[in-house]
This record gives sequence, structure tokens and C-alpha cells, in this order.
Amino acid sequence: MKAPFLLLAAAALAAVSCQQPAGNTGGTTDSTATADTVTASQQIQSGPQCFTQIVGRDTAYLQLLTINSDSVSGKLEYHHYEKDSNKGEIKGTLRNNILALQYQFMSEGTTSTVPAVFKMDGEQVYAGLPGSFDKEGVPVFDQDPALIKFDTIPFLKTTCP
Repeated sequence: MKAPFLLLAAAALAAVSCQQPAGNTGGTTDSTATADTVTASQQIQSGPQCFTQIVGRDTAYLQLLTINSDSVSGKLEYHHYEKDSNKGEIKGTLRNNILALQYQFMSEGTTSTVPAVFKMDGEQVYAGLPGSFDKEGVPVFDQDPALIKFDTIPFLKTTCP
């Protein structure tokens, strides 16, 4: 069961070397942030939204569907070159363009559930980088979204299959 977490940890650590600045860490919400939330929510409500990330020979696929105005569900897949892939379902919330998700996936015959965070930015989505990992290798994200760092290589919007 630790192998899938180690794969996720390795991917996150590889991405850490390519971090972008954390951005605004202020705790206030302005009208722009509210407008961004509406825009992201409207994008998802218009139908399935699909995104693909390619890093070397590794690919990841994210499909978002809407349950209601701030809850999302979908699919997330990681295909690591010459390693087991992770395929599963995501469920969570969308607030201020931040997707806070639970990712339930199957890898090496074991079902696991881990948290995942993504930031929506127009036609790109950025995976959140965990601040740490617990003793079982599960990623731990900061509760304040402004403190979460994100991968600099985005998932790009693609046509859904």
C-alpha cells in the first residue's frame, strides 16, 4: 500500500524543484477572487472539462464534472513511464479557483484515498504540491490555500474523449 504513496511522493518531490512563487498570502477576498470563482464554476458547468499534463514520458489526465455550483467530481489518472499507473475518481469542492479533492484510486491491486489540490487558471490547471507527507506517505496540504505551492507545469485543456 505504501508503493502508490511513494510514487505520488516522488512525483511531488520532482515537481518541487520547479515551483512557482506562492503568490498573494493575504487573507482578504476581493471582487476579482469572487469573479474568478464564478468563471471557474461556469466553465465546469458547461460540460465535462478535460486537461492533460505531459512531463517527459509521464502523462496525467484530469476530467472534471459538476455535481452542483461548488462541488466537483471526475476522474484523475497518472501514467508513469515503466511504472504502475494510478486511475481513480475525484470528489471535492471548488472555491476561489482551488479544487480541494479526495482522490480514490487503484494501484498495484490496492485501493487508496489521498487528498489532492489543484488551482484552476483559465484553460490550465496546476497540481498542488504537498507541504509534507504523514508517516504513511499520504500527502498533507496546508489548510490555507494561499500557502500551497503549485507545480509550474500545467495540465492543459484538451478535448474530452
